[in-house]
Amino acid sequence: MAKKPFVPVVAVLNMKGGVGKTTLSANVFRRLYYEKEISTLLLDLDPQFNLTQSLFKRDDYEDRKSKFKTLASVLDHSTKSSLLEISSSHQDLPKVDDIARMFWHINKSNPRIHLDAVPGDFDLVKYSLMDDNKKLGVVKNRFISFIESSKDKYGLIVLDCNPSSSFLTVCALTVCTHVLVPVKLDKYSVLGLEMLWEFVNERLPIAPKPEFIILINGLKRSNPGNAALEMEAELRGHAIFGARTLANSVRETAQLKARTDYTGFSVDRRTSVSGSVRTELNKVAEELGSKLGLK
Repeated sequence: MAKKPFVPVVAVLNMKGGVGKTTLSANVFRRLYYEKEISTLLLDLDPQFNLTQSLFKRDDYEDRKSKFKTLASVLDHSTKSSLLEISSSHQDLPKVDDIARMFWHINKSNPRIHLDAVPGDFDLVKYSLMDDNKKLGVVKNRFISFIESSKDKYGLIVLDCNPSSSFLTVCALTVCTHVLVPVKLDKYSVLGLEMLWEFVNERLPIAPKPEFIILINGLKRSNPGNAALEMEAELRGHAIFGARTLANSVRETAQLKARTDYTGFSVDRRTSVSGSVRTELNKVAEELGSKLGLK
């Protein structure tokens, strides 16, 4: 039997919120998909589902939710479970084709190279409120099985995670091969990185451990300030984190922020995203792709 190709599974995560993980999940991996021409799946694993809200139009999302075509269907097969209940069964695990929406595809590619997303769901919050380890174990196994089966269709899987050490975070860290940690050059963001490193490498009983990749995000384009520059130098010179920090970074820009009048990938807004920002993202995507082993 031929050996299956390696499929990177990337958890985008920092224990500190507000570092731009959702923006990067959408736009860096959108550029990586385009540049590498690799089928990519985005999953919104955050109960706040900000990635979903930025990509899916409201009517489309509500239709999918009413038909149980969100990530909630992966974790619990029943539509009737209450906030504090789980249908502890491994049956009826959905196929990714049933719940993912295709956003882009490359014409004339065979097999088709596409960029898809599975929408999140506020109902995922219930897994942070429960302590039934037996039932939660079934949920985690469903998620693991879904990710494994999805590798047959995609060359890259991306998990947009919530900033915590919750059950959902553990699920993501259990299946991921890499953790992409966005950091802003402030002490709380870097502290979030340190907390995540300790959680994964010293407290979480998983093997093999995922590889860490650190991406500096939000450095001011002009006059970043001595404190930020000193923190960048300290991060790049760090015994553990220095070699894991990408040489390229994403600088502060309002062009990538979600807007109420636009739904989709910000980088696809041709009229408002400058060529310099796209070039910057392309450099990050190229370096990230190399770190992930993508040709």
